[in-house]
Amino acid sequence: MRSPSELPSLEEPRRQGEDVLSDPADQNDPRTSFSDLVRAELEWVWRVLRRIGLSPADADDATQQVFLVVARRYDELRVQRPRPFLYGVATRVAANAQRTLRRRREEPSEAAAGAAAHEPPPDELLEQRRARALLDELLGQLPPELRRVLVLAEIEQLTAQQIAELEALPTGTVRSRLRRARAAFHALLAQRQSDFSQRRGT
Repeated sequence: MRSPSELPSLEEPRRQGEDVLSDPADQNDPRTSFSDLVRAELEWVWRVLRRIGLSPADADDATQQVFLVVARRYDELRVQRPRPFLYGVATRVAANAQRTLRRRREEPSEAAAGAAAHEPPPDELLEQRRARALLDELLGQLPPELRRVLVLAEIEQLTAQQIAELEALPTGTVRSRLRRARAAFHALLAQRQSDFSQRRGT
């Protein structure tokens, strides 16, 4: 088991030059169309859904649901910044999806087979999958309110102020939750490493 500093990057791939901190679809501009919004924010919404607990296949479905909701409520979006609105819709869609998933077994994504030709070498791919699985497992043990702020801070690289806007919380509350989330995550990781070391020693 690698130490936290040795774990590989667990972020989902991004297009070159993509700025995760910006809010690119300016809905105060009347020229901004729904298709512009989708192009600008689709990957960001998918990553948020992925890291708050959905599998890649379920994140695909949930992303479509998010933009169906947004299409119906697009007039509301024109009077505010898009990411807080999209984030609120995404967290509600994810919560509904997770309730459904608890009632059925998760099936592997068929889309993964089509990407096989572009995958890294098998040993590297296995290590990446193990690292992502570990991340997902540990994040899944955190309370939802701590998991969300940790994902937004550590994976999406948002500031406390940006997270506060998305979560509709005071900045101080976000910082407090982030401290608790980081401490809880590292405690879980340390326990996992200790368990692994004990198993190897037996």
